[in-house]
Amino acid sequence: MSTTVPTRTCENSPATPLTVDRLLSAPLPELLAEVGAEIVDTNVSDPKFLGQVVKPRTGATLLAMPTGRSAFERDTVVRILVAKLTGAPLRSVPASLDVRTYGGAK
Repeated sequence: MSTTVPTRTCENSPATPLTVDRLLSAPLPELLAEVGAEIVDTNVSDPKFLGQVVKPRTGATLLAMPTGRSAFERDTVVRILVAKLTGAPLRSVPASLDVRTYGGAK
């Protein structure tokens, strides 16, 4: 089974490159502030949907996350999405996740 975690290419790089250590250990509120992102709840009920990055033309990048998931799952998926968002050098995600990028800067 493949789980899609769509992301959209954007230019949300922190002032200094985001290291894997920082990505995995920083408190989530600090990490989100660094990359200019915020978490919003979505009512998508598909169990295969874990989250999505939405980069509006203006304003904060949104990490749309389904409600009702464990804190561990939510934290893990947010960190994976932030890594994709910033281009952080994260190892490949598990094969059960399918991380895709749609669209891009115009």
